[in-house]
Amino acid sequence: MANPVALAQSDLYKHALFDFTLSKAERLELSHARSKALVMSFGYTAEDIFACSEKFWNSGLCPLNILDVGAFALATIQVNLAVGTLAEHVHRPEIAELCRKLLAFEISGHYMLTEVNHGLDSQNIETTATLLDDGGFELHTPHAGAGKFMPASVPAGGIPRMTIVLARLIGKTGSFMGIRPFAVDLNDGKTMKPGVSCRVLPDKTGTRPVGHAITYFDRVKLPATALISDLDAKTPPRTRFLLSIWRLGIGSVFITGMVVPALRIAAHIAAKYAAQRMVTNSAGETAPILSFRTTQAPILQALAQAAVIEAFYKEIRPYYSLPDNSRLAHVLNDRNGITGVFKTIAIHCWRETSVTLTDRLGARGLFNESQVMSMDMELRGVTIAEGDILVLCIRLASELLIGRYGLPSARYPNTLLAKYERGIFEEMRTVFQSIGGDHRSQEFNQLLLPRCVPLITAIGYRMAFEAAIDAHVQPELVRLFEAGAILRNVAWYIENGLVTRKAAMAKEVVALNEAFAILDMVLAENGCEPFIYAPIMSSSAWENWVETLPLYASKL
Repeated sequence: MANPVALAQSDLYKHALFDFTLSKAERLELSHARSKALVMSFGYTAEDIFACSEKFWNSGLCPLNILDVGAFALATIQVNLAVGTLAEHVHRPEIAELCRKLLAFEISGHYMLTEVNHGLDSQNIETTATLLDDGGFELHTPHAGAGKFMPASVPAGGIPRMTIVLARLIGKTGSFMGIRPFAVDLNDGKTMKPGVSCRVLPDKTGTRPVGHAITYFDRVKLPATALISDLDAKTPPRTRFLLSIWRLGIGSVFITGMVVPALRIAAHIAAKYAAQRMVTNSAGETAPILSFRTTQAPILQALAQAAVIEAFYKEIRPYYSLPDNSRLAHVLNDRNGITGVFKTIAIHCWRETSVTLTDRLGARGLFNESQVMSMDMELRGVTIAEGDILVLCIRLASELLIGRYGLPSARYPNTLLAKYERGIFEEMRTVFQSIGGDHRSQEFNQLLLPRCVPLITAIGYRMAFEAAIDAHVQPELVRLFEAGAILRNVAWYIENGLVTRKAAMAKEVVALNEAFAILDMVLAENGCEPFIYAPIMSSSAWENWVETLPLYASKL
């Protein structure tokens, strides 16, 4: 790929500090331009995307992604969802040409699954595509609640826009033939196509615009080639649905990979700010706030979490990488399980740590320009996008308890994190058996539903910890990650006689001391500084930024 540092310092990105002073229209155009530059810099091929090559996978960790999450979101939708869905069918000339145009950004690509009335239950979507006598289809939104919710269908970027639409395929006799993907033109970059309309949604709070909208189709005629899959009606509807949306699981992990550079950038900003922010005691002695453990701890935890989650992210790539989709139906359960675990632990770490880091920046941390708060707003969207964490955890925990499928067993079963995971799973299984194994019962709702997220989080801590060990991540950071994970659930360890509270706290103190000793080295190795524009990084940067702010003063 092109040098991300060079792109960060190019005209497209170097004024990112002032993005929030621009109009919405200007920011939207800027995000589209950055999206194109981002994709072109990575130099993907359709095969990279389809098979989740290392080039494709590791690009999800690039710090440049976090500079404009709107641009990264647009790039991810275009590459992973649009091209990824189409790439399986590049043997068809018209699809091969469409993929070429998408990768060259001659066309903007999007993806439409969920509807106003159907988010978590997307298998019940109501948009229809009716098979016509000439072999084509009629795409229709039957009522306002079936409008496609959120995809960026607003004309922008100056190029034509198309989308993958998931719709209920209705046969000539009125029979339901499953939910299928269709390639549909939305607009020419300025004007919507006949029968296609959208209502523009407000921007998400504190984020860069993407152009979210609610999209409607009024009996839009599609050619036979619009159907991306085949007309086979033999595959069971649920299996067909899962095979149609197979890129969502990949996208869920890929976009959550943003947590790694986000944690590093947040820690870097907090560390540099804390090193030059001085306090004075009653004796007139000054000291940087970085000298206090309450400031050091969240910075070091963020760096440890980033290193460990990165190892986990890289380790799981083979689960998503297949030369073709002949075995896709057999691996979907494994993929869905790994996706749920990775997304849960990554977002859990971000939510826990980012709030504390923002607090350590004081009032200055509350501005979008200080980056951490705006990153938090962007990552709130990631929590929901392509699979809400709570729902992922409930589904996964239920499947594990029922025994429909499993996750990789502990490679280091004698570690405390492995014992904790095993212990709480056994507790839940005992309760599950006592209520007759009914995962739809009121008892399951009351007794086990609240434990689903903690269970998947525990699995995530264990799997990420093991990945970090085997990837030879800096041992000081691995030990700090483990110590922090134990303290978060210390009551269980004490209850089971595995550790005392005093010993657990002492373990973290030692780990923090070791990690603090290598802080400067870790910050330098992470290489995040070229991707940071926050003016609180130094006194001179702050003064320069303040000089750009509107001034009100007396004329006297």
